Amino acid sequence: MWGPHSGPLLIEYYEAFLRDRDLARFGERVAARYTEETLCRVLASSPRSSARRGAVLALGVLGTFDGCNAQLGRALRDGDSVVRTMAERAVWVVWFRADTPENNQTLEEVRALVAAERPDEAIERASRLIARAPRFAEAYNQRAIAYYQQGRFAESAEDCIRTLALNPCHIGALGGLAQCQLNLDRPREALKTLRRGLRLQPYSEALGEAIRAVETRLESDGTR
Repeated sequence: MWGPHSGPLLIEYYEAFLRDRDLARFGERVAARYTEETLCRVLASSPRSSARRGAVLALGVLGTFDGCNAQLGRALRDGDSVVRTMAERAVWVVWFRADTPENNQTLEEVRALVAAERPDEAIERASRLIARAPRFAEAYNQRAIAYYQQGRFAESAEDCIRTLALNPCHIGALGGLAQCQLNLDRPREALKTLRRGLRLQPYSEALGEAIRAVETRLESDGTR
């Protein structure tokens, strides 16, 4: 049974957000009435797409890695395209705040170095972060990107695998791993990885196209 604050009030808050675009106010209102567990339950079970949209937005603002990551991962295959898009944004936000404030800040610095295409510095800083926080999945993922920028595909793949061991629904690490496997001339492994990604995001046209491209490559090689 739905509790008194499980859906309708959340829809009211979400609709107010759509009007005023005040995310801080939305977060305050939701936090005063809802627990993370309740938001996850709404996202998992509400038949109303507007309630699920409100829940996924709220989890992006308030959610923790341990509390909502798995449910946000399941929302990547929600029947509502808006929920899916919002869930994809929310998981990245949650992943980047999954540790202590100090470690989260260091991760942001690593991300900035990756974006600036300064992989040497990114790898050095990410490695120090990993030594300090060995279960911080996104630290491995960001280092994987930096390794990829250097063309160090085997090391990048290893970090993608480490990321996935800590966070099985990490869609970015799955995509990165598949790219590494293709660069290492391991198309059959890449195909398995892409199919795993498609199970997480069954509506993804890009993944479907990537799978077909690898299948065509394997067929032409006679190795499918």
